[in-house]
Amino acid sequence: MGYLRPISLGALLAVGHAPFNLWFLSFSAICLCFLDIVKQRKRSDIALYVMLLGMGYFILTLNWIAEPFFVDFRSHAWIAPFAIFFISVTMAFFWCAFSYIFAPFGARWALLLGIATAEYFRSFVLTGFPWGTIASLFVNSPLGQLLAIFGPFGLGLFVFVLVMYLIFLVETKKFSSAVGGIFVLSLLFLWGFQRQNHEVFFTDKTILLVQPNAPQSEKWDENLAPVFFNRMIETTEQANDVNLIVWPESAIYKPLNYADELLDAINEASSGVPVVFGALRYDEGGNLRNSLVLNKSSDRQLVYDKSRLVPFGEYLPFAGFLGNLGLNSMVNSYGSSFTRGHGADLIEVEPDLYFQPLICYEAIFPSILRATANRADLIIQITNDAWFGRFSGPYQHLEILKMRAIETGIPVARSANTGISAVISANGKIIDSLPLETQGSLELAIPQALKPTFYFTWGDSIFFMMILSLITMRLIVKRYY
Repeated sequence: MGYLRPISLGALLAVGHAPFNLWFLSFSAICLCFLDIVKQRKRSDIALYVMLLGMGYFILTLNWIAEPFFVDFRSHAWIAPFAIFFISVTMAFFWCAFSYIFAPFGARWALLLGIATAEYFRSFVLTGFPWGTIASLFVNSPLGQLLAIFGPFGLGLFVFVLVMYLIFLVETKKFSSAVGGIFVLSLLFLWGFQRQNHEVFFTDKTILLVQPNAPQSEKWDENLAPVFFNRMIETTEQANDVNLIVWPESAIYKPLNYADELLDAINEASSGVPVVFGALRYDEGGNLRNSLVLNKSSDRQLVYDKSRLVPFGEYLPFAGFLGNLGLNSMVNSYGSSFTRGHGADLIEVEPDLYFQPLICYEAIFPSILRATANRADLIIQITNDAWFGRFSGPYQHLEILKMRAIETGIPVARSANTGISAVISANGKIIDSLPLETQGSLELAIPQALKPTFYFTWGDSIFFMMILSLITMRLIVKRYY
């Protein structure tokens, strides 16, 4: 088996992600993978092929992982290539392991079922890392609207099933059925195109998103941090009559417990308008937390603590071993790991405006938006994408927020320290945004939420049903490899 071919196909598959957004080439890569993998007959060869495919895919998709190591270049830059390689191999191993399990079903079935189940399991095993899912390749295409039905794991599986079925019809010369399949695909594209471009309606509530543009290398500098804070204060003072003001993650430069002077400045600048901002804080037990705060001058503060923490950025896996390598300083400026919060929550701004908070990394987990008893009117994400560089990370992060909007039928507002701040409609359309590395603000009406989507109501149940149906079908029909 030539190693270069599956690695190249994996890289071609990855170009559907931002900043390339060439989803049609990703679709072509899936077709080529199904045509090529049948050359592998041994179980080990099938698994190795999928492993190499995954390595090509994840190395290109996750290239931004190198960026945080360049913030403190002299101390950590040497780790960057090892980090990209290690995380890519780990993610590819998920694909490999599950393809090995299903390899007795045949090469194509191993590719189909192996990658689909691996994508689901890598969303929670070892705390989970569902960045760069197969479904996210298609978020900007009409097929992306199927996220409202299938969700992120079901859509990836659906696309693979569709490709394998069309190839089967052509190879078995069932051309009339193939034409029918292409007709159904065309109808799905038409439905998705119409939903994607459906008119967006707005509520009578307005929101102000603030983007101070504080580079990560300067953000915690004791001389520059007040400058960035004052930028947000000045923007807040100039706001019109809005219902909510949103600052980004870790917006204030002192722990919340010791920031009374900063809070007084926020209250004065906002003139009573509720302000959402990110802050570090110590809880009653002295544990450090990454928090989102809703500050109401006439009410108590409402605090949400981040519950999905970033490995290496907010806590150190295998702390004893890696601490000896000098990686403790990477965790945060306070030199210790954060403590996770209790989980998903809803926060009331007004009796008819509830939002679900997400802090940065939490947006990559689709399950968190279905974990509350009631449904939000708005999803608010505060983030500091300065960690992600300027090439692919911030753009992919934004695409993930589009997915969450389509899956739930709930609009999204995100305030990012260095960009990209944006308001996203409930069908995944960007209403307006601020580009990377610019200082500014967005003042917009909040889009209306859509009715609860099928996926929001039923979650990953349809994915499980699809997997079980395909396994049952393969056990009954044993001819097709």
